[in-house]
Amino acid sequence: MHGKFDYNRIYWLRLGGPHKVKTVVLLSILLVAPRAFAHHSFGAEYDSAKPITLTGVVTRIDWSNPHVYIYLAVKGDAGQLVNWALEGHPPNTLRRTGWTRNALKESDTITVTGWMSKDGSNRMAGREVTLPDGKKLFLGPPAQ
Repeated sequence: MHGKFDYNRIYWLRLGGPHKVKTVVLLSILLVAPRAFAHHSFGAEYDSAKPITLTGVVTRIDWSNPHVYIYLAVKGDAGQLVNWALEGHPPNTLRRTGWTRNALKESDTITVTGWMSKDGSNRMAGREVTLPDGKKLFLGPPAQ
């Protein structure tokens, strides 16, 4: 076969035989690995010894995976507005606990309990949200 390239002789281009299993395993690992490394534990980000309660106005809601984020404008000690980011469960988990996309909207005033971020930023792991109508819904897990 002079002058022609025989692709059948290159084993890694063939997907049949014993290489099919190796290929499927490798592709599975490549697809799953980024999600596994991107996720974090509660203890790595938040301090269970520092509970906090905030009341403020919702400025933004990110209803997406891997976690829902609610952003609040909270009046600080000196009267200035301080922006906070509240991390919650994934959207699917929140739906199972009674949340809908319409349960909360921008400009709503809510009260949230949760735990401070370890890095001292204005972030918290939200636990429970009290909605404007007084209804309470879980936003995230208990301290771990």
